[in-house]
Amino acid sequence: MDGLTNLMATMSMSISQSNVASQASIAMLKNAMNADEAASAKLMQSISEATPSADGRGALMDVRA
Repeated sequence: MDGLTNLMATMSMSISQSNVASQASIAMLKNAMNADEAASAKLMQSISEATPSADGRGALMDVRA
């Protein structure tokens, strides 16, 4: 193989390794986002199912963004 062929092979392998690393990072982030989404949904469900006390305390909640 000549120098140009070696360079192209090296560059191709480098790009391929970079793509694999990027795909792995994206997959990990998707898993984290799915876990966060599930936890948020569970939290929202538990909040909506909560019943206020008989004396009215906790019936209102101020929310500020």
